Amino acid sequence: MVAGARTFSLEDTFLSPQILNPPPTRHALLAFLLALAAVFHIGTAAWGDLTDGIEGQIAAGAREMVQSRQWLLPTNNGTPVLDLPPLTYWTVAASYKIFGVSTSAARIPIALVMIGSVALTFLIGERLAGYWRGFAAGLLHVCSFGGLVQGRIVSPGPVTGLFVAGAIYCAVCGYQHRKRRRVWFATFAFCTALACLSGGLHTAIYPVGVCLLLAFFYSEARTRFRPLLHWPNVLLYLFVVAPWFVWVHLRFPGFWDDAFTNTFAINVPRFLRESLTAWFPALFLILPGLIATPRKIFRPDEFDAADALPLIWIGLALLGVGLFSGKVDGVAAIGLPAFALFGASAWQRISRGLRTIGIILVLLAGLAAYSVLVFNPALLEEIFDRALPDWLWFSMRPLAQIGLAALLIFSLGAAFAASRQRAEVTLLLAIGAMAPIGFCVTEGRSRSATFFSLADAAQYLNPRLGTSGSVVFEGDLRGGSSLSFYLEKRFFFVNQRPGGFEPDSEAQGKYLDEHSLLEAWERSAPIYLIIEEERVSHWRKSITQQVHIYHQVTTCGSRVILSNQL
Repeated sequence: MVAGARTFSLEDTFLSPQILNPPPTRHALLAFLLALAAVFHIGTAAWGDLTDGIEGQIAAGAREMVQSRQWLLPTNNGTPVLDLPPLTYWTVAASYKIFGVSTSAARIPIALVMIGSVALTFLIGERLAGYWRGFAAGLLHVCSFGGLVQGRIVSPGPVTGLFVAGAIYCAVCGYQHRKRRRVWFATFAFCTALACLSGGLHTAIYPVGVCLLLAFFYSEARTRFRPLLHWPNVLLYLFVVAPWFVWVHLRFPGFWDDAFTNTFAINVPRFLRESLTAWFPALFLILPGLIATPRKIFRPDEFDAADALPLIWIGLALLGVGLFSGKVDGVAAIGLPAFALFGASAWQRISRGLRTIGIILVLLAGLAAYSVLVFNPALLEEIFDRALPDWLWFSMRPLAQIGLAALLIFSLGAAFAASRQRAEVTLLLAIGAMAPIGFCVTEGRSRSATFFSLADAAQYLNPRLGTSGSVVFEGDLRGGSSLSFYLEKRFFFVNQRPGGFEPDSEAQGKYLDEHSLLEAWERSAPIYLIIEEERVSHWRKSITQQVHIYHQVTTCGSRVILSNQL
């Protein structure tokens, strides 16, 4: 009998991770990461009100989409808001359709996005260096300050970060597998297009830049990434991205000028704040190794594409935080998977002694943060750009004590394990304190939400407005965006100019000057004016001199509500 034989191709002779079934340990590690991310992000979705700024803008824009069924035009209080493409609004609107309009429903899509980002971080790390590397990177991602705290904010940053990570994962898979390279690269183009539909056209710089720089430095990558530029991929990208931008340009001719002007906004303080806080505690854990033994971490003699990919990704993300932070809130989330991948690699390469020093640095950083909260909260007020009362800071102290105690306990356990256990176990203990710290920070944020949100004001006003009542807000649209979400009817602005995309007289009618407001103040219809505390003296003088009806009805955080009703 002659045994049958077949010819193996060159690619079949190299065993890739997909040829052998993954071990149960790999599945358990991935399930642990996803469960940890789900417990935090979905479990805390209802904690705290949505704040002014980007959270209120996205939540209110999605609600108005559902009510008006104008799915292509995001609006806040009826005003077109075109600084962001609509994909993030669509995800939140879909959640409203399923769960109803609520605070938790607005946060659920972001929670699912963060869970997906953790999964992609694990998968990219697994592709580059095995599932233990993927587990370490996923752990750093889910337990970083950026993942636990900044990742809860309803903003386009996490959504953009998910699709950027998805595009890079597809690029890695296409690089490693020739047979399905066309499919992976087509998916790369699709994910890049979705990233642009959530964060803007400039977000293509992240996945495309990673591939271009890898191709520039490595000839093998240049050869394997060449199919990315095939016309079907380019057409797929244009087919997904172009329709909305073309439609907006045709309806609002000044859109491109406004978009280009607002895209580039160099903000160095925000650059440092978002980057350093998002990467805590991973940055402090590997900092001793970066200073003492950089050659051992970077391995310049053995520096391959797998080592270069996270660093290029980090560099482009830092560039984005520095240049585009004024355009996309939460842009630091785009580089979080990259730093998690780099941090996992560096952690495995540094010595036990340097790991112990990194653990001590994390503990010292926690002590410093605790000291600032307890002894110098004015520094935090400068960062938040809002004065907070002493009672609020005093209520934060028990939370800070819980976080500090958790950090101390886990740091001691990690320092003990550093000399006895493998790197992954030590890392798990070193950043395990971030779970209780994350819950404490989230609880603290919910307690202070009344100073950053108009939810309490809307709750007070909704039952009192009726059909004839009106609300007037002194401030810009973004500064009162949470009112657009929580208030059940549209409101007016005072001392503000109409937006560039509101040319008709009906839209401009909601912008009042003080004279028009004071004339309406004498009428019988209820009017409620929301102002900052520092403006109380000005409005008291103006109203009493002309109308003689001044009534301060309530205070919500740092905002005061005045009324013409006695």
